[in-house]
Formats: sequence, structure tokens, C-alpha cells
Amino acid sequence: MPSASGKVRIGIIGVGGFANTHMEQFSKLDNVEVVAAMRRNPEALAEFQQKWDIPNGFTDHNEMLKMDGLDAVDIITPTGSHKDLALDAIAAGKHVLCDKPLALTAADAKVMSEAAEKAGVIHSTNFNQRGNTMIGRIKRYLDDDFVGRIYHANLWWGMSHQLDARPETLSWRFRSENGGGSVYELIHVFDMLRFINGEVKRVVASFDTTNSHRPTFDNPEGIDVDVPDVSGLLCEWVNGGMAVVHTSFASRGTDADGKTSPRVEISGELGRITTDGRFGIQGVTGPNNPVGQLDPGAEYPQPYQRFADAIIAGDQSLIETSFYDGMKAAEIVDAAYQSVEESRWIDLNHD
Repeated sequence: MPSASGKVRIGIIGVGGFANTHMEQFSKLDNVEVVAAMRRNPEALAEFQQKWDIPNGFTDHNEMLKMDGLDAVDIITPTGSHKDLALDAIAAGKHVLCDKPLALTAADAKVMSEAAEKAGVIHSTNFNQRGNTMIGRIKRYLDDDFVGRIYHANLWWGMSHQLDARPETLSWRFRSENGGGSVYELIHVFDMLRFINGEVKRVVASFDTTNSHRPTFDNPEGIDVDVPDVSGLLCEWVNGGMAVVHTSFASRGTDADGKTSPRVEISGELGRITTDGRFGIQGVTGPNNPVGQLDPGAEYPQPYQRFADAIIAGDQSLIETSFYDGMKAAEIVDAAYQSVEESRWIDLNHD
């Protein structure tokens, strides 16, 4: 149960660089209090605690889980550790927000989803790009039948991780044991596919590793890359229509603000809608007029907010991206890998 003040008391497991992004989001919420942090490196842990004024620090997540007054955990560690950490938290009766990708395989994600459901804890996969990009706002237009029946869509997300362009890039992004590479790390695009038009019926994919040996910040001499850094997929939806999806860690250049965000274009029976840079939407509906600027509307809720609200309400249905959704996105990734290995279309099962 939340504290007497009505706030959800959260512990962060894994306070590396991405944890700062999570803390920025939690600090905006009136119904959240981050009461604990865990990292194996005690010096880095202490620095993070001081920065965010977090009272309790742990170098062992199991000790954190024994703490009195802890309602939930937020897991922000390498993907390969997500399953065990989440299962430990679930067994301790804690609600769990887990960063994406949920697990290294859909099978592992399924184990996590089923365990959370059986335990009755609130569970969420941190597909924060629904709120951090224009996708959530575009979805409001789709729900209002702006484009009608969807015919086709293009999704592109590319960024550079060459040493000269991103000297801070670490080697974990290119190691399979961490779920590295552009396909797994940009798994957001596969969540977007389901968000836009429901389940994916089948997939055919092509991968490439443009730089088989990459220097990185932590390995300046270079590492051998065993994951794709470029992918192209053709996907068909169960609801009809198709999507072309590209992911890349080898695409140079950034958006005007120095960051990168997905480009999305959706065409349908009644109209077309597309992202316009990082914060804009363009579209047309009805008559075949020029595409024009659209009002993006209010900010789309982030998983952090939904997670806290669901815990306070005791209502899993308030979660938009559950562990189940993390599993379904992983199924698309697994199908893409199988497609490349077998050089054929792969059907997805939604029984």
C-alpha cells in the first residue's frame, strides 16, 4: 500500500545514466516518492543518492526488497538481468516498472508476465516513447478516424553510434548478451506498430552489421560486433495494411535539437498523418488537399505516471504497456531474427 501521504514509494534498481531520465519523470509526479536506490558500485550509488536526495542506498537488490515501506521497484539495468530482477521483486510482492526491452527473448518476457499476473502486482514495460515522441498524439488522431482504415505506414528510427559522432557510446550496445544492436535497443518501433494498428500478422526482415569492429568509449581499441546495427522489415497487420520499419545505429545526423526521434507516416482510406520533426504533426483528411500542420494536442501520459496511478488505484487496466506488451514487442523481434536466419516470412501467433 502507498504511504499515509498517498505517495507510491519506489526503489530504483540500476542507477546508471538512464536512471537520471527516470528520476526527471518521477520528480514531476506528486504521487511518487523515490525512497531507495541500488547499484553495485558504492561510490556511484552515493553520488546518485546525493544528486536526487534519495535516503536509502543498497549494493544488493535483495536487501532493498526487504526494506520496510517499499511499494514498487523500477528496473533500469542491462536487458539480460531484467528477468531475474523482476522475478525477485514480484516474489517480494513489489509492483514493477521495467525498462525496455523487457527481456532478451519473448519466452523470458512471458515468464515475467505470467508471474506478475499470478502475484497480482502492477507491472509495466517502460515504452516511454509513446509519450516522449509524437506517436501518442498521432494515435489520438487515428482513434478519431483521421486516416480511416490504415493502408500502409513507414517507421524509421536511426541514430549514429560511430565514435566520432557519439564518443560516449559504450560497448554494451553492440553485444548480444545485453540485447544490443539497433533491433533490440530500438524495440520501441515494434511497440509503436502494435499501438498504431494492433497485432502484427507476419514479418520478413533483413539485417546488416555495417561496422563489424567498433571502437567505443569503454573499449577504444574496438570490439567485435555480433549484432545488427541496421535493419529493414516489412510487416503485415492482422487488421490489414502493411508497414515498412527501419532501425539503424549507423545513420549519421540528428534532428535540429541535436537528438533523434522516430519518423512515422501513416496513410489510410481517408487521409494521411506524419511526424514533422521532433514535436510536430502534419496531415490531411477527407478531400485530397495539401498536407498541413495539425495541433499535436496535450502531452501524452508517460508510463511513469500510469504506473503510479495504477498502484494507487489498485488497477492494472490503467497500465497501457504491461509486461504482456513487452512480450508482444519481443515476439516481433524474435520473428525478425528468425526471418533473417531462415530467409522467409514468419507468422506470429496471437492465441
